[in-house]
Amino acid sequence: MITAKKKVLVVDDERSIRQLLADFLSNRGFEVSIAKNGQESLDQLETNTFDLVITEIDLSRVDGVQMLKQMEKARRKERVIVMTADPTDHRLLKIQTPHVVSRLNKPFRMDNFLDTVIAATSNGETPSIGKDGNRIMEGLA
Repeated sequence: MITAKKKVLVVDDERSIRQLLADFLSNRGFEVSIAKNGQESLDQLETNTFDLVITEIDLSRVDGVQMLKQMEKARRKERVIVMTADPTDHRLLKIQTPHVVSRLNKPFRMDNFLDTVIAATSNGETPSIGKDGNRIMEGLA
């Protein structure tokens, strides 16, 4: 049985991080699109569907929280992984959408990142909190 590649949108305003994550996932069989800010990601979401959106919270133009609110308002169904370099960021408390399946605190290990992405693109998984405080999908804790 042939399965379709999972489509992932990576959103980060740091070009090196955006490219690293995109290359890493592409090399592991994911179909990856990139966006450099929240507005660019919303523009891509107008014409595309994704299995997963991986986004930094601290973005230019439209930040990650505003992007998530717009996604929810548009009734988008993509699952979301939120990344942040500041786990104390008060904006993280505002994220109450059921589509956020995981939160990754930067820096993170690439093997943990891959496990989280694989779980997030799988069906029927529920989120839990890992030993490092990152919210991950059940079965990876």
